[in-house]
Amino acid sequence: MNVSHSVVLVLAAACIQAAAMGQEAAAQGERHWAVTEFSANFMREKPDYPAELGDQALMGTIVELLDTSAYWVKIKSPEPYTAWVNEMGLVPMDDKELLDYLEAPKYICTASYSHIYEEPSLNSPIVSDFVMGDIVRIMYKQIVHTRGSLQGYTEGRAVLKKKFVGVVLPSGKTGYVPAEDVDIFYKWAKDSYEMIGSPEKCRNNILEAASKFLGVPYMWGGTSIKNVDCSGLARCVYFMNGILLPRNASQQAQTGSDVGIFINGEFSSRDLLPGDLLFFGRAATDSTSERVTHVGIYLGEGKYIHSSQVVRVSSLNPAAEDYAGRQPIRARRILGEVDEKGSGVVSLWKSPFYFTQN
Repeated sequence: MNVSHSVVLVLAAACIQAAAMGQEAAAQGERHWAVTEFSANFMREKPDYPAELGDQALMGTIVELLDTSAYWVKIKSPEPYTAWVNEMGLVPMDDKELLDYLEAPKYICTASYSHIYEEPSLNSPIVSDFVMGDIVRIMYKQIVHTRGSLQGYTEGRAVLKKKFVGVVLPSGKTGYVPAEDVDIFYKWAKDSYEMIGSPEKCRNNILEAASKFLGVPYMWGGTSIKNVDCSGLARCVYFMNGILLPRNASQQAQTGSDVGIFINGEFSSRDLLPGDLLFFGRAATDSTSERVTHVGIYLGEGKYIHSSQVVRVSSLNPAAEDYAGRQPIRARRILGEVDEKGSGVVSLWKSPFYFTQN
């Protein structure tokens, strides 16, 4: 592949850093990219609807195309996670189109649930559902000045009508979203990045984001507010604070820094801070290795939020009515470790999947 832009090289490097998938793509002669079109693309372990759900990719996510089978496409997402999606949920792009997409001004959906409408009205036909974390391009109108020194000068302005903003889906379809449901992605990501530098403030934002998922049903492989599994909840909550976590609980358990929660062999929450990740499962012994099977987000005062049948708050106190019947085997602190070498945690602001990097 003749790559003419350094950003695509950076993106390619990010795509292959965690797996040997580059050999598979190289065997095909060149790489191909796509941007996800559905509000939450279901990523299945095999190219078939009955196959196990492994992950979800939100609208506007850049993925790498690996293989095809009928109308199924094998992709690799930024986590990274490799699975199969319906071809209608993807918009293939070449290198130049990918670069143009990366550099295009965008909105991010900050409401839990919304819709994209054909016209700026809630009574207009729906183009697509639109959920928290979805990303779309900003629709611009061209204004040509024909007077004075601005004769013939053209400028673009974001479309704003009746408290709606104009948006462009990855496929080029256009529509309108209530303005209160979105933020300008560039500004939102930059503000989130700056907030990461103030862990105490960021902790409050983590808890606020987590509370929006209360009552969302558990679904294996779910990583959107439509439905989430335990690690999907952690990933979504941190994503909405500008932080990228790996997909699975066992991977998340290797990120950030370790928090000591056992004193003289007894569990203690005194070292935990809100936003820390709690991991459950089987602790390592002399003869068996550790096995992480569940993750939750610590809220403080001995409480944590997790997806277990439904997203809910449970207690670490065995005597409490809302005790979930298990104790953590480890805890990891994410805040204060973002973008640090070896932490396994990167900010959206520093990710080549979301912004061009110098």
